[in-house]
Amino acid sequence: MEVLEARDRVGGRVWSQPFAGGVIERGAEFVLPDYSEMLALAERLHLPLARKGTMYGYREPRGGEPVSLAELAGAYGRLSTISSTISGGDDHGTVRAALARSDLEPRIAEAICARLEVSCTYPASDLDLSALSEGAGSFGEFDTYTVTGGNDRLAQSLALALGDAVRLSIPVHTIAWTARQVRVEADGFEGTADAAVITVPPSVTGRIAFDPPLPSAKRQALDAVRLGQAAKLFVKLREPAPPSAVLSVPERYWCYTQIGAGGDPLPFVGAFAGTQTALDALNVHGGPERWIASLARLRPDLALEPETHVLARWDDDPWVRASYSARSASSPMDTEALAAPVGPLAFAGEHTAGAWHGLMEGALRSGRRAAHDLLSRSA
Repeated sequence: MEVLEARDRVGGRVWSQPFAGGVIERGAEFVLPDYSEMLALAERLHLPLARKGTMYGYREPRGGEPVSLAELAGAYGRLSTISSTISGGDDHGTVRAALARSDLEPRIAEAICARLEVSCTYPASDLDLSALSEGAGSFGEFDTYTVTGGNDRLAQSLALALGDAVRLSIPVHTIAWTARQVRVEADGFEGTADAAVITVPPSVTGRIAFDPPLPSAKRQALDAVRLGQAAKLFVKLREPAPPSAVLSVPERYWCYTQIGAGGDPLPFVGAFAGTQTALDALNVHGGPERWIASLARLRPDLALEPETHVLARWDDDPWVRASYSARSASSPMDTEALAAPVGPLAFAGEHTAGAWHGLMEGALRSGRRAAHDLLSRSA
């Protein structure tokens, strides 16, 4: 067995980094209570989890017309009813349309719309109604966790167990396959195997030449996947702050403070912006200055040390070019076709995980399903 990784590190869109006396997550960050696959894997690898104290699903809205957390909590309880009122039509049953036609006050509907656009990293005008109930848009008061020392310790621990079988900086450019064999080619590498698991995001799958080409159903399913855009900003604090979660409604980002493994507040604030429109408005391509200034206005309670920061963009990663898959109303994801094996090729990745798409939990579940596909084929 061999694992070929295009990047110079394992983990993909999970990437942990030391910062300001703690650890930040440049990519996927929050471990939610229903992540059964991830929790079980961490336990198996003897990697303890730490409570963050940050309420991922309970963010205080600011910046727009005043909306209280109590009002939002009441609206959250009606989301399933809202989603059942709109289906089809010229708007394809989008989140934006559902909220506009609901009986929610516009200020509350806009806060919910902002919340979903940020977490799904995709515009509500094309965001399918299912986003109201899927994991990335989870609402409610529940604890969040992280792997102590960084979420990418999961990938590192798995890679360590495989030893030299893991090869870094090997981007595959050709996969030739028959019913019984797979030949993989990359710069400076060529190898054969009985089967292969393809974990490449749909945004860059086109870089690989498949011989013979993938069936049309698979190609069409991959082409139909829509991915969002996101960026993260971390700024050191002169004084640690207790856990918090605040949503900037008009600027489409949220920010949060958290506790470390020992239970003490960490000396930095994190922020996450979703949708290309939000990134453009914050001028993330030009640097962090505009975002830091906005953060200072949004959180005057925090003592920012703006000269110490990390700005992480996901669109500048050549091996994904985006954040994660979104439920587009106009270009629906065909979960069955995305997950289906093709001869000796199995397919994994968060975009193949159905309702768990866009999440670390989805990526892990897809890997287990792909392994099962190959084992079932060889049985």
